[in-house]
Formats: sequence, C-alpha cells, structure tokens
Amino acid sequence: MKTRFMLFLRQEWLQLLLILLPLAAALAAMPFASDQVPMQWGSDGRVNWEAPKSWGLLVLPLLALVIFGVVFLLEQADPRRIGADGRLTPHGQAIRGIRLALSVMLAAVMMIQISAALGHRPDAGRWVGTLVALLLAVIGCFLGKLKPNRYAGIRIPWTMKSEAVWEETHRFAGWMYKVSGLLMATALWVLPAPAQPVLWWVWITLLIVPPMVVAGRAARRERVLQAGGPAPGCGRD
Repeated sequence: MKTRFMLFLRQEWLQLLLILLPLAAALAAMPFASDQVPMQWGSDGRVNWEAPKSWGLLVLPLLALVIFGVVFLLEQADPRRIGADGRLTPHGQAIRGIRLALSVMLAAVMMIQISAALGHRPDAGRWVGTLVALLLAVIGCFLGKLKPNRYAGIRIPWTMKSEAVWEETHRFAGWMYKVSGLLMATALWVLPAPAQPVLWWVWITLLIVPPMVVAGRAARRERVLQAGGPAPGCGRD
C-alpha cells in the first residue's frame, strides 16, 4: 500500500500541486476578501452572480479536486492507458495531458477570482474566455492520440462504432481545436465586448458541427466499403 501511494505521489505531484496551491491561496485570502465574491462573469466582464466568501472561494478548488478524482478513477479502469511494457501509452499520455491542462485552467480562474475578491479589477470576462480558448487549443494537441474510450473525446455513435472513424474525426478535430482556440484567444482581445457573444456562438458551432460532419462522412464511406461498393466520390471502372 505504501509503495502504491508513493508511486501515486511521484506520478501525480504536479496535478496535486495545481489543486492544493489555489486551495491554500483561497484560505489565505478569505479573511481579507469582500463578503461577496464573484462566481461568474459575462463576456462584458460584469459579474453575473456572487456568493458569500465563506464557501464561494472554495467552490473552484473543490470542483478541481472532484474532477481530478473522477477522471483519475476512470483512467485507472481504461485498458488502453497502460501498454504491455507497463508504461503509459500515447493514449494514456494524452489523457494525462488533458487532465493537467484542465487543472492549469481552473487554477488560473481561481487566482482571477481571488484577485477580484481582494478588490482588484481584472478584466475577468476576457481573461477567463482566453483561458478557455487556450485550454481547447491545448486539448487539440492531444485529440489525435486518443483511442476510443468511455470518458474523453468526441463520443458520438459514429466514432464509438469504428476506430477508423474515431481516428479520422479526432485528427480533424485536433486541428480545428488548435487553430480556432488560438484565433479565439486573440479575437477576445481585439474585438469589442458587444461582439463577443456572437463570437462565442460562432466558435462553439465550429467546435461541434465540422467534426460531426467529418465523422458522418467517414462512417458513410466505411459502410459503403464494407458493402463492397466504391468509396463515395469515386467513379466505377
């Protein structure tokens, strides 16, 4: 048991640090924070709702801990995570990378919340939006390495029924997430605040619709090939 615990600490020390440091910062800031702390910001930077500091400062650290715990347990049950040599596979490394990127983003949002609670005025709408966009860009770097699983990736019927469709969809989505995430992070600082709600809807549509179209076309092409017909778009001899 002790050996397994030490192995866990050696492998997950950075992840645990990303959770514990913001939690310690929230507890240290609590005596000096305003009675009501911001919990959500709009795209214009205005606070949508607040909560008492006694629990409002602890929501994000506890959320990060819960996300880590759930994803970590799912990882342990993933048969593709560890290879025959006992090391992480590229799929396992991708899952860990996505988990770490999410924890970095949450830790940064916690620091923005703490800063606002202490009386500073960060441009929270733009900063949080930028963090989300960069998170998706980083996730895009890992999507192409993911294998079909029960908890991460573009899990729709077409991709879950065929590993070939899964791989083609995730290669395309990885490119889409990286490019659009970086463009979104830049646009948030260039475009005026009134244009940003429309920008968000356009970006979300780009993240969802094109990968689904690619998955649908790949699934149709695979069905035709399995039936013995020519691939769509190819002529007959």
